Amino acid sequence: MDSNVTNQLLVLFVLMAVGFVAVKLKLLDKAGADKISSLISRVTMPSMYIATFMTQQVTAEGLKNAGILLGFSAVYYLLAVGISFLFVKLVPTDPKGRGIYQFLIVFSNAAYMGFPVLRAVLGEEAIFYGAFFNIPFNILAYSMGIWFLRRSQPGKTLSKKEMLFNPGTTGIMIGVLLFLLSPLVEGTVIHKIFYQGPVLEGLKQIGSTTISLSMVVIGTVLATAKVGEVFKNLRAFLVSATRLLVVPALMLLVVLPFRGLVNPLILSIPILIAGMPCAVFSVILAKEYDGDEKLASVGVFLSTLFS
Repeated sequence: MDSNVTNQLLVLFVLMAVGFVAVKLKLLDKAGADKISSLISRVTMPSMYIATFMTQQVTAEGLKNAGILLGFSAVYYLLAVGISFLFVKLVPTDPKGRGIYQFLIVFSNAAYMGFPVLRAVLGEEAIFYGAFFNIPFNILAYSMGIWFLRRSQPGKTLSKKEMLFNPGTTGIMIGVLLFLLSPLVEGTVIHKIFYQGPVLEGLKQIGSTTISLSMVVIGTVLATAKVGEVFKNLRAFLVSATRLLVVPALMLLVVLPFRGLVNPLILSIPILIAGMPCAVFSVILAKEYDGDEKLASVGVFLSTLFS
């Protein structure tokens, strides 16, 4: 494994350990962790999305490849969602855990694990295209993902308004708008302030705290879980196997017919991102929307460990 990828994995566990130790030393409690989760989902994550789009350049070739990746991304999510429903149908689960398992199967840890792997294996250009492949994640995690978590809870179904207008989707819409406006205001004072100055830098710095804070939150949840809950959960092992083996294998079958027709770099991105561990964000949203945060933390921990 590339040393950069190994380092990213180790950093994940170090950050988890910080949250774990903070709880054991009584520096953080559940209320504090809940506040951090709310800060992540409502402030730092949307800021990261906006900053990501603001730093991209609009080119004809880039838009063409971005369109191809968006197409592959749509196919990926159709496959992953189908697999998630098949999983909960074949593997008996309690109603509250069902949504967590589906979230863990559908959404990969693209932002923190996926992008460093893309950089290490394919180079810096892959990060740009990876951001486009990840656009549906940013939209679906805050809509369908929340629906997964809340559909089994009486009286807590997600309205269409909540699905379309929440901090995550709003951040993405603002980011896309600023991305499209960038060429129109280039060379103006507005461009210097927003795209080259304090606005972009502030958003980048706020957004850069997202993953670190998320991993700390996972550590706080694991600190309250028993060892048996982590390593005796057979379903969590099955979810990890599905996430790390089944989903990327199916995605490989999808892209193979396009060899020789599409840039190899573009074809590699869907497979690599599809093979990432379970999304860290599952824990944050589980805490925010009354899901089983411990189960989500176990899934993230095990899939990251086995990746």
